[in-house]
Amino acid sequence: MGFNTQPLRNVEMEQQSLAARKKRMYNHFDELTQIYFDTRSSEVFDNRTFDATVPNGQVEVEEFEVLNNFGRTLSHITQYHGLKPLATLSYSADMLSNSNIVSSIEFDKDNEFFAIAGVTKKIKLFEYINVIGSAVDIHCPSAELSCNAKISCVAWSNYYKNNLASSDYDGCVSLWDVASCTKVRSLSEHEKRVWSVDWSNGDPRLLASGSDDSKVKLWSTNTERSIANLEAKANVCCVKFCPESILCGLALSPASLNPREPLGVLYGHKKAVSYVKFASKDELVSASTDSNLKLWNLDESMSCVRSFQGHINEKNFVGLATDGNYIACGSENNSLYLYHKFLPKPLFSFKFENHRSMLERPKPDESPEFVSAVAWKKGSPIVVAANSQGAIKILELV
Repeated sequence: MGFNTQPLRNVEMEQQSLAARKKRMYNHFDELTQIYFDTRSSEVFDNRTFDATVPNGQVEVEEFEVLNNFGRTLSHITQYHGLKPLATLSYSADMLSNSNIVSSIEFDKDNEFFAIAGVTKKIKLFEYINVIGSAVDIHCPSAELSCNAKISCVAWSNYYKNNLASSDYDGCVSLWDVASCTKVRSLSEHEKRVWSVDWSNGDPRLLASGSDDSKVKLWSTNTERSIANLEAKANVCCVKFCPESILCGLALSPASLNPREPLGVLYGHKKAVSYVKFASKDELVSASTDSNLKLWNLDESMSCVRSFQGHINEKNFVGLATDGNYIACGSENNSLYLYHKFLPKPLFSFKFENHRSMLERPKPDESPEFVSAVAWKKGSPIVVAANSQGAIKILELV
């Protein structure tokens, strides 16, 4: 009878995992210390409020609840140590071309298909399970949509699986039926390049677009013309719906808009705001070419909760995605960076390979290539990122 060494292996693996978590914790020790004291300060304030407002202190506050919350936060921050590649795709057959930039990646409402679009004027649709389950390195799209101009953004309907919207450099918003690979409608009121398009979470007929003509337009699938026109007074780089309002990123700041006036204006970025994404109903993440991400509280304070630095973003659209806790963005050093919303410094990064011709010499530590688009597979530790050469990576947090 042989000696069973499996328990010893399990203990060794647990010890290695614990050591790795300790190392990650020490890397962010100052920030975690501040989170702990902020949490305790909040507890003291809440207890004083209870004592002052409730007769005889008749509110039971669980003694270790704050420590439990901090422990859960600590566990969440240290549970991953990196990004593992699951699959690699190509937006174009010619990886050495200078016109392969992927501008947008989006999953459909069921996370079954994802769309990849960019400057080749093609929207390519891939079935996630087929890409991951394939044993070959070459992945063909399930469908392909041909456009008349370079594509800046794609967005899937939150209600109808086959409905996809795209925006392009010619100022057009297009509505597609992906089941039949046909364009259903073209919306061409914008006077300049359209950077962004998004579907409403509350109304399946409503979508919005933002353009270099400093306008945000609201559209209904029931009409040929826009139903509202919002003057942003600056180039609009991003529009994003939330359940109650529409958020758009402007060259000066992101702002929450209604047809008459902003519900609020968020100041803090020093250069153009390129993206806005909701971390939750009450939290917004913004990205700017000042090489900063910012997390905003959308309550009455409209305040910046935290700034995130570590990536490089001075001139390009580099992508932004969040699952509510983790934030992924691209960088102009051809890397993807991952942050946690409680920590101002990156948790880790993933470097894309540089593709060169046989006669081209390597460039030491510098590359004109950059990560250009990022998407999160909702409810999972999966991130899809693409760079300016058209390389797409499906990555898993591990």
